[in-house]
Order: sequence, then structure tokens, then C-alpha cells
Amino acid sequence: MTETTPQLIGGRYETVRPIGRGGMGTVWLARDTVLGRQVAAKQIGDFPGESEGETRRAMREARAAAALNHPNVVAVYDVAEHEGTPWLVMEYVAGPTLTSAIRERGPMTPKGAADLGAQLAGALAAAHRAGIVHRDVKPANVLIGGGRPKLGDFGIARSGGDEQLTQTGMVTGTPSYMAPEVAVGGHHGEAADVWALGAVIYFAVEGKDAYPPQGNALATLRSIAAHPPRRPERAGPLEPVLADMLSRDPARRGTMSQVLRRLEDVAAGGSGAVAGAAPTAVATAPDHGGSAPFVPGGAATEDPYRLPPRRGVGWLWVLLAAVLVALVVAAIAFAASRGDDSGSPGGSSTTTEVSTSEDPPPSESTSSQPSSSSTTTEPSSSSSSESDDDGITEDEGRTFVEDYFSTVTSDRDAAWDMLAPSRQTDRAGYDDFWSGIESVETSDITVDEEAREVTVTLTYHPKDRDKSVETHTYVLERVDGRLRMTK
Repeated sequence: MTETTPQLIGGRYETVRPIGRGGMGTVWLARDTVLGRQVAAKQIGDFPGESEGETRRAMREARAAAALNHPNVVAVYDVAEHEGTPWLVMEYVAGPTLTSAIRERGPMTPKGAADLGAQLAGALAAAHRAGIVHRDVKPANVLIGGGRPKLGDFGIARSGGDEQLTQTGMVTGTPSYMAPEVAVGGHHGEAADVWALGAVIYFAVEGKDAYPPQGNALATLRSIAAHPPRRPERAGPLEPVLADMLSRDPARRGTMSQVLRRLEDVAAGGSGAVAGAAPTAVATAPDHGGSAPFVPGGAATEDPYRLPPRRGVGWLWVLLAAVLVALVVAAIAFAASRGDDSGSPGGSSTTTEVSTSEDPPPSESTSSQPSSSSTTTEPSSSSSSESDDDGITEDEGRTFVEDYFSTVTSDRDAAWDMLAPSRQTDRAGYDDFWSGIESVETSDITVDEEAREVTVTLTYHPKDRDKSVETHTYVLERVDGRLRMTK
């Protein structure tokens, strides 16, 4: 199937266009020719290394996922076959992913993140009761539609007793959201879903992953296996809950139902210390070889559940605008006190241009900006930032990623120079990893031109072990006129 030629799946679902990537496959917008509604469709099973029996098992698990009836689960309508390959047909949610929402609007409040987490915990608890482990809980699989988070992509879900696909050389799931026991090749049970949900909530409230980006999946897995997550700075009452959810000890995390009760308590303004909802005392930081995963602290906010305003219209912009207005008023008052009558005599005609490296807020979201009848503050169109926020073309994104991964195994100095300064922090670790890779192949490259994101499937060929296959998304930026990889 190409990305430009619609094709009929199962004689019923006509593909329209690709709308994203899910576990091991592209997600397509499709039209149900029988009911006349939009749906999302994604291939499942029949992946490299899988036997016919495993594909049949994937079909059974997809049908089990279809039996889930929960308001926070993307509904599964059908499992259709196309040319002998099963396809999952799902509810189409017209809304952003949590990844996009946080990137665009900034982190959520602790109460908001707790509420979102509670709704997702309810969905996962229902799945666990049905014997289904999701195995790929991450922000990109959380869709925000109509103000309600919905968990999707059960395409790699398995029953709790199934073995992992990692035995075939595939890395199943998303490295940044894999529990420590999974990162070292252990069993992905219900407790690993709890850990992944904790990492999602961490991302929602902090605006960044619990583990700093390492540049490649294998290095990220090594970091998760060897180190605790970095301390949250904005979590407030969520900290003790996250401390347990992100514990390296699966038994300490609690069941998904216990997590649900604790998150609901935080969302309602409580501390998360719900009797019987955690296997250990909430007030005690978990012991991981003598050190807690992060230091408790941070004040709770009383803001209700909400996604903050779009980036640039939040508290930082309000503070900046308020300071600028105050400076303008002070300057006018100072000039008036000196009797300087060479300027504009009337405040209503005064216009002050302010140069800032921050993007101006969108014109449709201006209610949070201070206003004055005597002054008008207009940000200039110029920017002092060395980074150009313009998008990239599909050809630019594709060429950059292909060039980078063809260069990194042969000329690490040149590849290092293709990273943004923010990524050039650990050259020794960078060299250590890539010196063990013989080659890396790229495939299935998709480009989000506006977001400057490139999603690519990478096949690593290490020098001393079997190959591994992962899908990763990179963000590019222009630094001094050159494209560089920033995350």
C-alpha cells in the first residue's frame, strides 16, 4: 500500500491518508464504506520474525481489545484482513496526541496531570481485568478528543502470560517508556504498564521525559536499567505517587486499580495517601540501593484540571508583558517628571516596540495579556534567537536523517557536528555506543514539516549481538542556517 493511493481493506475500509505511526506500523485515516464514517486503521501482526501462530495470536488479542468498553479507550471496531494480513480498525479521534498538546501548550498542573492519569489508569485497569497488557503506554498513544484523554494503539498488546517479541530481535514498545525490568529483557507484565503510565504522567506535569534523551533507543534502555529517573520539579502532591509508580521494584508500584485511587485523590486535592491503595507507606521514599528516585518537594498548585494556554500565552508571557508595560509606564513618568515636552504629549498615541526572542502569542489567544489604555506593546517581527522556528520540507527531513545515520558509523566527528549544542553533552558515551555499531539502516521515514519532526524505523547491526529494530522520532532545528538534531 502506498501513501497516496487509497486501497480497500477487507472490502470495506477505504484508506485516505496516513495520520501517524503506532506500535509497529503506520496509522491510516480510512472511510467505512458501509456506515459512511471515518475510522483509523493499522496493520497488526505479520512482522519480521513472527510466525503464523504469533500472527493468529495478535488477531485474538486485537479482538479481546475490541471487547473493552471504556470511555478512555479508543474503541476497536473490527479486525479486517487484507491480502492475508490483519488490520485493526479503530475509532478515529479528531484531536492532538498528549505529546503534541504538551509541546504546544506547556506542562499540565499537578491536579490536571493527576486527573488525566486517573482516567488513563481506569482504562488500563479495565484492560488488565480483561487479561490484556498494553505494552506501549506513551504520550503519543494518548489522544485528547473533546477534552477527554483516550488511550489507543493496542496493536502490540498481549495477554499477561505471553512472551515478549524481543526474543525475535525486535524492540517492542517505546524505549523511554519501558520499565527497568523490560529494559534488560525481562517480562512486561501489568507492573510495567504502571511504570509506563507513571512516565506519561511525569511528562504531562514536567513537560519532559523522566529520563534525558540519549539519542538512540539502546542508550536510553541502558540508562533506564542503570539509573533512577530525574527528580520532578513541578509535581507537588504527585511526587510520592510518581515515586512509587516509577520504582525499580515492580511490587512497590501497586496495581493499576490502586494507582487509580491514588491519582483520583490527588486530582480531588488530596495527598494521594489512600488507605489500602499502595503496597508501602506513601510518606516513605522508596529505597533503590540507598537512594530515592527523586527528592520529595515542590508546592502543590490549586489550579483546576486544565491544559495551560498555548505556548507563549502562559505565565511566562504574562509576566514578561507585565514587566514591559511597567517599564514603559515608568519611562513615561520619568520623562514627564523632567518636563521633557519633545515627545508625544498624549499617552493614547504612544507606541512602544519591544524586541524579544520569544514567539509572540497567537492572535486568537490574547485575553491573558495585560492591556493599558495609554500604551500599546507590540513585539517586533525580528528575533535574536540563533534557532529558526520555520518548518522543514519533507526532502530536508528525509535527507538529514539518512545522511546522519549513514555518517555516524563511519565519521563520528561529522555526525557529532550534526547534533544541536543541547545534544552535545556526553561525547564519551556517544563514542562508546556508536563504536559498537557496525551499521544502521533507515526505512519508513515520515516527516512532520511544521513540527520539524522526522519519524524513522532504524535497524541497528551491532558488532557483538543480534540486530534490533526500533521506530524513533527526532526533532530538527536550524542553528546558524544549518539543520541539526535537537532531540
